[in-house]
Amino acid sequence: MRYLNKYALLLLCLIAALLFFKTVIESSDNQQAEINANLYGKDQDKNQTKDTATCLSINNDYVELIKSGKYRFTTEVKSNKLAVVDFTHLDSYQQYIAQATEVINNKNPRANMPCPIITDTYVQLAQQNNWASTPTVGQLVAPYELTQPVHNKSSKAVLLIHGLTDSPYGFHDISQYFYKKGFTVRTVLLPGHATAPSDLLDVEFIQWQQATKFAIEQTLADFDEVYLGGLSTGQALIFDYVMSQPSIDNKIKGLFMWSPASKAKNDLAWLAQYVDRIPSFDWIDLDADIDFAKYESFTYNAGAQVYDVMNLIVGREALDKKRLQDLPVFVVVSEYDQTIDTMHTLHLIQDWQQVSSQNKMQKSVLIYYGEAENLPKELPKLMTVIVPECSAESLCSDIFGVSHIATTNSPDNPHYGVNGEYRNCGHYLKDAIKYKECKHNEQVIKGEVTELNLLREFPMQRLTYNPYYQEMLESMGAFLKATSLVNTTAEATE
Repeated sequence: MRYLNKYALLLLCLIAALLFFKTVIESSDNQQAEINANLYGKDQDKNQTKDTATCLSINNDYVELIKSGKYRFTTEVKSNKLAVVDFTHLDSYQQYIAQATEVINNKNPRANMPCPIITDTYVQLAQQNNWASTPTVGQLVAPYELTQPVHNKSSKAVLLIHGLTDSPYGFHDISQYFYKKGFTVRTVLLPGHATAPSDLLDVEFIQWQQATKFAIEQTLADFDEVYLGGLSTGQALIFDYVMSQPSIDNKIKGLFMWSPASKAKNDLAWLAQYVDRIPSFDWIDLDADIDFAKYESFTYNAGAQVYDVMNLIVGREALDKKRLQDLPVFVVVSEYDQTIDTMHTLHLIQDWQQVSSQNKMQKSVLIYYGEAENLPKELPKLMTVIVPECSAESLCSDIFGVSHIATTNSPDNPHYGVNGEYRNCGHYLKDAIKYKECKHNEQVIKGEVTELNLLREFPMQRLTYNPYYQEMLESMGAFLKATSLVNTTAEATE
C-alpha cells in the first residue's frame, strides 16, 4: 500500500505539472498570436479564405488559419450521411473507394475546394471517372485504383498504404512508375485521414488494422501477383499483417518499405498514450493545416496509436508472438530521419533477413541515405545495400539530409517538388519570425530538421521530395525483375 500511495502521489504530481505547463503554454500561445498579428498584419489576405479560395491561394493565410483552426476540424456529419467506411459490408475494392470518397466529401471542410495541382495520376483518374480538368482537394486525397487498359489486363497489382497524417496523394508519383510497369495500382486511406486533423482525436489503431486487412485480402483475391508497399505507419501496418499470418500467401512477391515506422526518434513518444488520457490535453501541435494532402496539426492520440502499432512489430516480445516471413524486401531509409529511429529500423530488417531463405535474401535491397560506415556491419552480408553518392552537379548537392517524409515524392511533384509552392515549416511553429522566414525567404536550405540544420545561417525548409528519386526507381526495377513471376520490365501498352 505504501508503494501504491507513492506512485499515486507521483501520478498526481505529474498531472498537476502538466496542467501547469498547459496554462503556461496557452498563455504563451496567446502572446505568440499577438506577435504574429503584429508581424504579419491582423487582416492577412482574408479575402483568400472565402469561397473563391483554392488550395494554393491560402498558402499565405497561415496566421489566420492557425488562430481560427478553420481546416483543423471535420465538418459535422448529419445522421443520414456516411461518417466511416463499413469494412464489414464491402463487396469489392471499388465499393471501398466509393465509401471512402463519400466520407471525405462529408467530413473534409475543403473537400470541394479547387486545387490546381495536376499530377499524371490525377489526369489518369480524371479520364477514368470523367472528372473536370482541375481537381478538388477531395479528389486529390481520396484512395484510388489505376486499372490497366482492357487490352492489357494484368494479373498483378501493387497495394500502397500511406503514413500517419498523410493521404494517398503521397503516392501519386510512385503510382505512375508501377502503372507503367503493367501493375494495377491500389491505394488505401487509413481511417481518420484525408478529412481534418480532429479526426485523429478518437481514432484507434484497430481501425487501421481493419482497413489494412481488407485491402490486402481483397487485392489477393483479385490478382495473382501482389506487392505491398507502405510509407512509415503504412509499412508498419503491412508488417503487422504479414507477421500475424501462420503462413504467407504465395501471391505476395515482395514488400516495398519507405521510411518504415519502428521506433519514434523522440524518446518521450511513449508518454503520448498517458497524456492523451488527461482531459483537455488533445493537441501536440496546432498549425495552419494549409497542406491539403497531409495534416499539419497533430493530436496526442495519433502519437499514442502509432506507438501501439510499432510495438506490435518490434521488440523481443512482439517477435516471440509473430513470424518473420520469408519475403524479399525493398527498403528506403535515411540516416537523418527525425521522425523514426533509423537504426532501430535497420535492426528490424536485419532480423527479418536472418530468417529468410538464401534465395529471398539475395533479392532484398536496402537504399540508405547516409554514411556507409554507420550501417550495422552484418546488413551488407544479408542483402544488397546501396548508398547513393552525390556529385556536385546533382540535385542532392544542396540538400542537408533526406527527410522522413521525402522518400516517395518526385522532385517534379507539383505540390511537394522543387517548384512546388508549399513549404513545410512546422518545426518553427513556436517561433513566428523563423516560421515567416521559412515560408517567405528567397534563400532557404532544404533537408531534415536535425539540431545541426536548425542552427544553420538560413531557415530550414523540411525536404518534401527525394533528390535521389530516379536512382531509386532504377533500383526498384531491378527488384521487380528479380522477384516477379512475369517480365515486368516492359512498359505497359498505351
